[in-house]
Amino acid sequence: MKINIKSLVGKLPLRVLFVLSLVPCIGLTSFSAHAQTIQFEYDLKITADPVKRADYLKQSGESPSPYEQVFNLVKGSMSVATIVDKVDLRKDQYHINSTGTLGSVLATVLADQKLLRDSVGAVTKDGMLTNTYQEKRGNTELLIAKVEKSLVNFYKVSSRSPPTGNAPFTGRLYDMLTVGYQFIGRELPTKSVALPVTDGRSLKTYTLVRGEAWDFPFDGGKVRAIRYYKTTSKDDTATFEVWFSEKEHIPLRSVIGLNAQYGATIQVDLRKIPAM
Repeated sequence: MKINIKSLVGKLPLRVLFVLSLVPCIGLTSFSAHAQTIQFEYDLKITADPVKRADYLKQSGESPSPYEQVFNLVKGSMSVATIVDKVDLRKDQYHINSTGTLGSVLATVLADQKLLRDSVGAVTKDGMLTNTYQEKRGNTELLIAKVEKSLVNFYKVSSRSPPTGNAPFTGRLYDMLTVGYQFIGRELPTKSVALPVTDGRSLKTYTLVRGEAWDFPFDGGKVRAIRYYKTTSKDDTATFEVWFSEKEHIPLRSVIGLNAQYGATIQVDLRKIPAM
């Protein structure tokens, strides 16, 4: 049985994939007053509790899926992947290309497959708004979300084929790549912010609440950052928080605590703050 990077994110909830979009890093090259290319890189670490997951499966009667092997390979806490995003920003449009690569140990064990994502859309006063989002996880089918009038249509393999579903929306639409870059060049929200996000197969809205400020230990020093966190409920017990730097408005760290269904915590850390 082959397990690819989909094992890390493919069968987890949308809220887990949301984390992967929130941590930029490394390098800034300006081409003109209205165009720049930025490369972002971050580390993905998992802290897993296979016993908790096994107990849940036993109680629920569910069968373990392929990604279980990933958590079984993680002993305590382990860095498992690197995500590199190449972001091209123009005056009124953007293009983001992303590649997720397993670390050397897991790449050998799990066939060295990748998470590939791509997003294009418009740059507006409301941020980067999605037109087309694509995602391919290892050997799985290409997923496509495409805005067509007041709907976002979902496709597999090709947008020339009939859509597999759709979701109506009004106003803004973001995706798994754009959510983390929304506040570059804009003010951080002073109150709660609702983010309608697509992962290529559905559309969900997440609300982040502004929390406390903190002098965040980072890269051998301290950086002032502001915490945003997701509220929980009886039906959604997973926790999520992200620390945005007060100066650059980029995420320094994002942490998601999964519920007993998954028995794991995922943390992503910025490697280096670029000159903005």
